Amino acid sequence: MCMAIIVNKEEKRRDIALSCRELLLEHGIKDISISKMAATASVGKGTIYEYFSNKEDIVFEIISIFIAEHEKTLYALIDEQISTKEKIYKALYILYSNDDYQKQLTIYREFLAIALTSDNDEMVAFSTACRTRFMTVIDKIMDEAIDKGEVIAEAKTMSSALQTYALGLVVDTKTHRLQASELIDAFVDAFFTLIEKKDNK
Repeated sequence: MCMAIIVNKEEKRRDIALSCRELLLEHGIKDISISKMAATASVGKGTIYEYFSNKEDIVFEIISIFIAEHEKTLYALIDEQISTKEKIYKALYILYSNDDYQKQLTIYREFLAIALTSDNDEMVAFSTACRTRFMTVIDKIMDEAIDKGEVIAEAKTMSSALQTYALGLVVDTKTHRLQASELIDAFVDAFFTLIEKKDNK
């Protein structure tokens, strides 16, 4: 008697997305298709639609994997024995720190371009979730700094400016070919001039 094979749908969904990761990095969002993804994942198109609603759904899953990896790196910053200012600098600079992140950044820029030029509720919801994940880490770093008396209490309400700046930087570094490290240095210096407790300087 044959035993039925039980497939973990979440794992299968992730496996398909992971197998399409390099395809997405190489060709971008607009130039890939369900057919290409199915061939890359060595499954039929029907299997793709069993786990994903459409091409964008797979793209969301792949970007989610990128973000989950990025999130682990950000969370590791919380426990690093460095100043709060250095933690914030690193949190902003990570995406520009190596070639792998640069490739992921290219995909994220394309995602933003599509999101800005289309009326897609799924993209808005996904983008909001990405923002929330980043801000959760930033808030933890700021809470710790406030508890230690390194920054003023109002720093918590100002921390959303870091997300807004980070998003603007993603666009600005591409459209104007600017050096991220120099821009982040200047911004973080100015930001901490506002939030650092004067007696800590």
